[in-house]
Amino acid sequence: MDNIEHIKQSVVKIICGVATGSGFWNADVGAIITNHHVVDGERQVAVELPGGEKLLGHVLTVNPQKDIAFVSVGRALELPSLGVEDRPLKQQEPVYALGYPYDLPFTVTRGIVSSTDHVDREVRYIQTDAAINPGNSGGPLVNENGEVVGMNTMMYRDAQNIGFALPAQYIAEEIAMFREDGVTDGFHVRCPSCAGLLSEPVEYCENCGVKLDPGLFEVRELNFVEQFVEDRLAAAGIDPVLARKGSAEFWTYYRGSSLVRVFTYRDAFLFSAAPLVKLPRKNLVELYTYVLSDPVPPYQFTMSNDVIHLSYRTHLADLDDPEARDRIGDELVGLGHKADELDNHLVETFGCPWATQSRQEA
Repeated sequence: MDNIEHIKQSVVKIICGVATGSGFWNADVGAIITNHHVVDGERQVAVELPGGEKLLGHVLTVNPQKDIAFVSVGRALELPSLGVEDRPLKQQEPVYALGYPYDLPFTVTRGIVSSTDHVDREVRYIQTDAAINPGNSGGPLVNENGEVVGMNTMMYRDAQNIGFALPAQYIAEEIAMFREDGVTDGFHVRCPSCAGLLSEPVEYCENCGVKLDPGLFEVRELNFVEQFVEDRLAAAGIDPVLARKGSAEFWTYYRGSSLVRVFTYRDAFLFSAAPLVKLPRKNLVELYTYVLSDPVPPYQFTMSNDVIHLSYRTHLADLDDPEARDRIGDELVGLGHKADELDNHLVETFGCPWATQSRQEA
């Protein structure tokens, strides 16, 4: 496939509170198309563009039966639009699965159409031996011409090279219904029986009368630690949805030049840490004397291989104390500001090279 460099600019990463997935931009609907199971339980998600920019995405419509969702970022994206090619596929036809498996950088895997006749719960799937892994879900399955012939959806975990994609027919049907419905905001669920849109929880579909699953409108609730961290991030001007890393109780964000990670460890500790610099070839005695002097309490310098970090740790049990909670919150988010100061100090004073993930221009 010669035009992969162009096509990859259409594929985005979807980051939720406990998972990541993929999606692709479609200008016909002005939205990102992905799997429902990627955004299940979410109303807002982070959308990471190919260049690394993160945007706040709003889940507009979900079709749980077909496992399709549309996500809006509130504006048209300056990305190539992937067209959906609704045509019959042939066995052994070459296909490519695009996306971000396991939160890795953009990935392409090549395979063939193994079968077009797999049916599960009244939904037909394309079977392919192109590698599809967690995080690929919602990404496009394209042909040699770069046309979307399916959407990566699932895999057999106990098998090798058996993956499944929704056929383009279902995506094209969803695009047509979305345009007909004229959805621009809010959250809507498509009825599994009549395909009508529901905008609020009801026991029975107002259109066809079928009894509905009460879980269709459920929202993933934050636990106590998640709520604490995200409240503190928001108070510090950091959008907590954009800071989510896609795994439970894990956030990342930049403060100036420093990448800050906030996470829990062994269900016992709450950490905040930022890689600052690498060890220099000279001035090591002076550098060690400084970092071992404990110059910036309550933060500590730590080292992993050749990288110096600034770290903060507290017991999760300490959050039960209302008086300590405010102090912990201030110290937790304050690490970012201190890290942004210290990396410059270490570079200028001791000749330390910048850490790999530092934003030096900041």
